[in-house]
Amino acid sequence: MADDSCDAAAESTAGGGHRADLILSEKFSPAVLPDVCAPRLRVVDAMNRALRTQRFLYIGAPAGSGKTVSALLWLQSAKRETVWIGLDRYDDVPSIFYKQLATGLYSIQADNAAMRAVLESPSFSASPVEHVIALIAEMAPPERRYALVLDDLHLIANQEIVKSLPSVLNRLPGACSVVMLSRADLPDEWAELGGGPAVFCADDVRFTADEVRAYFDSVGLFLTPDETRLVYAATEGWAIGVAALAKSGPSPRASSHYLFASYFEEQVWSTWDEDLRAFCLATSVADSFDPDLAALLSGRDDAREVMDSLARSNTFLSRLYGDTYRYHHLFQDFLRDKALADGVDRAALCKRAAEHFRTHGDYTRALRFWLESGEFHGMDTYLLLFLFENNRGSVADYADFLRTLEIESLADDAYRACPPLRVLAAWYTYLTSQREAYEHHMDELYRTLPLIAVSDSRFVEFVILAYSVDHRTTIVEKAKKFSMFSRFVKRFTPEGLATAIASFTHNLPYPHRSNLDYSAIALEEGGMDLLGRTFAQLLGAEWNYIYPLMPACFAYERNRLDEALDGFDEAWRALVPENKEDGRICILLMRHAALWQMADDGAQAALEELSSFVEQKAPYFLPNLKAYRTKLRLFDADKRAAGTWMDEYFVTDAERIELVRVFQHFITARSLIVLGRTGEAECLLGRLLAFGREFRRPLDVGEAGTLLAALLWARGKKKEAVDALEEALEALAPYGYVRVVADEGAAIEPVLKSLASRVARSDYAGPLARAFVQEAFLAAHDRSRRFRGVCVNLARSDKPVKLSKQQKCILELLARGYRNAEIAEQAGLSVPTVKSHIQAAYRKLDAHSAPDAVLKARELGLIG
Repeated sequence: MADDSCDAAAESTAGGGHRADLILSEKFSPAVLPDVCAPRLRVVDAMNRALRTQRFLYIGAPAGSGKTVSALLWLQSAKRETVWIGLDRYDDVPSIFYKQLATGLYSIQADNAAMRAVLESPSFSASPVEHVIALIAEMAPPERRYALVLDDLHLIANQEIVKSLPSVLNRLPGACSVVMLSRADLPDEWAELGGGPAVFCADDVRFTADEVRAYFDSVGLFLTPDETRLVYAATEGWAIGVAALAKSGPSPRASSHYLFASYFEEQVWSTWDEDLRAFCLATSVADSFDPDLAALLSGRDDAREVMDSLARSNTFLSRLYGDTYRYHHLFQDFLRDKALADGVDRAALCKRAAEHFRTHGDYTRALRFWLESGEFHGMDTYLLLFLFENNRGSVADYADFLRTLEIESLADDAYRACPPLRVLAAWYTYLTSQREAYEHHMDELYRTLPLIAVSDSRFVEFVILAYSVDHRTTIVEKAKKFSMFSRFVKRFTPEGLATAIASFTHNLPYPHRSNLDYSAIALEEGGMDLLGRTFAQLLGAEWNYIYPLMPACFAYERNRLDEALDGFDEAWRALVPENKEDGRICILLMRHAALWQMADDGAQAALEELSSFVEQKAPYFLPNLKAYRTKLRLFDADKRAAGTWMDEYFVTDAERIELVRVFQHFITARSLIVLGRTGEAECLLGRLLAFGREFRRPLDVGEAGTLLAALLWARGKKKEAVDALEEALEALAPYGYVRVVADEGAAIEPVLKSLASRVARSDYAGPLARAFVQEAFLAAHDRSRRFRGVCVNLARSDKPVKLSKQQKCILELLARGYRNAEIAEQAGLSVPTVKSHIQAAYRKLDAHSAPDAVLKARELGLIG
């Protein structure tokens, strides 16, 4: 979604404006060591020993501990070709992080056309993990050993990155050593990286007393033993404290608690001339800067020379790559505090930086700086450029990126100064399913709509788009009140704003339960025509196929599969070249779903067509495609499919159900059930059920409630199971939906039977009709004849498996690769008898093939 320095480099390369070697030759080179620094032979030797036997080294220690200088000294000693990637808080998005990593790796083989093709792929940001793995696969065998350094890894908290990084780094050539620098402890997910990385902590990099004395000697200050002890006590071996005291000249007073700020204020800052201090204060507003930005902020034409001098002479400014530098975090904190105390106009500096990036077409950083200025008047233009001119990646990636803008921390004053800013806040809280915050921002949007309309009518279209997904009213009710917004728009964006800036499905696979549950249309006579006169203006050419698609989806949920299939075919015929990928995906997926439910021979070809389209045209949908394929296998309680799903990098713990990942969360819940992790499954289903209720999504309530009922029943909680299913059916009954319940087949059939008995009792006073429950029961029974159900493993998990002597013998022979005829000869049995024993073993082990049976028997200790 967002542009960063790596994106800019790749784009300019793709456009032919620069040669790759000019862009990349120094971009990821390590920082230059200061002119004077401690040799740190002890630390360098420890790093050498660690990296002789292990490929990965993790240094987790606080700021100022000397991680960066230690790594630079090791690199100098090892004479490795190096890719050094310095991270910041805006890199905590999969597409941005992996673009940096891929660009850095490409920089060491900049003449590798295959790597360059992967890097420049238009779909890189849509599936960054897969692309960086493909890029690594294209690397030529390195001619010499090299090192990859990932600096400030503590800034990367996105769980998709944390979970996927080991599988990416493990694919690097054996000639590559990886050094990871962080202020945090090693994450559990990385504990097995490369078989287990070497781990250094603060104690491993702190100065010893002997090193303190040696460092002071190197700067011409010769300490006595007593003075050495005082310095060590004052700094506790803290590298940046030792460096600050060494540059101060005189020995410290006897104190064990010196703060960096006092070191620098008294010993270094006070010795600098006024112009140098002004330069540092002005440039401290940026987390990183190049000479052009530094010159703009400081007003100095010699910014490059000043930066080079600072980087050479001390440890407080270092080069990230090429011409881009940053201050040490502790020094930057010092500078920003100093600037605040001295009355430096931070807002003016931030806005100056914003204009700089706007001029260079980097609308993301332009908006960031304007937000950081703390002054929000006049930012309408920056917001418009960010919303409408940036390229889009996946919607999930967009949500992750918006999180880095820290929208949640904006005060009400920001929205009063710039009312259209509510649009961004509403969209962010909607994508991340922060219901109360979203409702608040929407109410404020409605209240300030006349003010927003004054800025630009495109903002009003964006408000209408946000209004369309406000869960507090149905889409039909919204359509009936559409004129309250449309009067503010003189002319709608011709191509359809909704599809120009976002996906109307938000990359979710079921169009009728995507950015909104559209079930209300199914109850409204002429509902689709009503939408055609209102919201269709936001959809442009997409409306052509949506018109037949939605009713077909409702028919599918009502189990009228022939009718649904006809509608999906009509929607496909309505497609035009201008239509977005999401619509094509939804039609292909729903068409396969209908064929698959009907056990039609064309189902496999339909699934292959869907898969081919996604892989070639829409890789951002790969996670949901994997989810859909996994779902099909989980209907038969396939443990291997469940385990594979849980290992996927994008499957992470969900403290809150986010809309853009809701389909995947359902697959995770099913996988947890299949794997027997029932407590986790119940907890996740509870969150999914709450999500469905809060956002008025009846199909989500129906699916979550049905799965929860099946799980509770399998665990012996039968009354709770029937209660859960009753709630699920009550949410679905007004629409006549049974498919989402019936899909669970054998797992839900006994619960439906019990619920049918409850509804048939004379004292039943609920809203469910016996005929509706019976229809769901019959559809579930039909499904149970094809699949065993998601809970089958739970039903058998507490029963010990007992194999006969003959069955064990036959499985042992199967494990050794014998065929049935050979087994018959070995065991002295007939081939039909062997087959009979194998089938009996399959049933006992809940297996469908010889490999599955052998593996399960071994897991249970039944065979060797």
